[in-house]
Amino acid sequence: MKNEQLFHQLELVRERTIQLLDLVTEDTADLMPSGYNNTLRWHLGHIATIQENMCLKLAGEPFGLPETFPVLFANGTKPADWQTEPPSLETLKSILTEQPLRIKQKLYNRTEDLLAAPFKGIDTVGGMMGFSLYHEGVHTGFMMSLRKTIASL
Repeated sequence: MKNEQLFHQLELVRERTIQLLDLVTEDTADLMPSGYNNTLRWHLGHIATIQENMCLKLAGEPFGLPETFPVLFANGTKPADWQTEPPSLETLKSILTEQPLRIKQKLYNRTEDLLAAPFKGIDTVGGMMGFSLYHEGVHTGFMMSLRKTIASL
């Protein structure tokens, strides 16, 4: 896949995530109906955290999000275990909005670079970026379902 296409997809997927974020209120961000493991706020922070790890950290770039993000939003975390205040929706929107541009600035000419260690058979920066888009799509799907369930309460 050409760089232009990959980064265009990154922008399109993130645009959809931000459209969903714009439908979330502080009143609904932390609701967790029966049958769900996480909240809308958690999914938004998780998307940013995992994108940062998959795209930048695995490419050898420093982690550019607040130090609380891995503690709050990494795989295996959940709001019930939070010991620190999570970021506001405004903060999450700012981070999610700027992140694709920062990724593009740092990685545009590096998509064919090899990762220090392959991840599930993915061995290039561009390959990992593509996989991160799948990950984000999965979580936006969870968010759509969660929103629908919250609206029916």
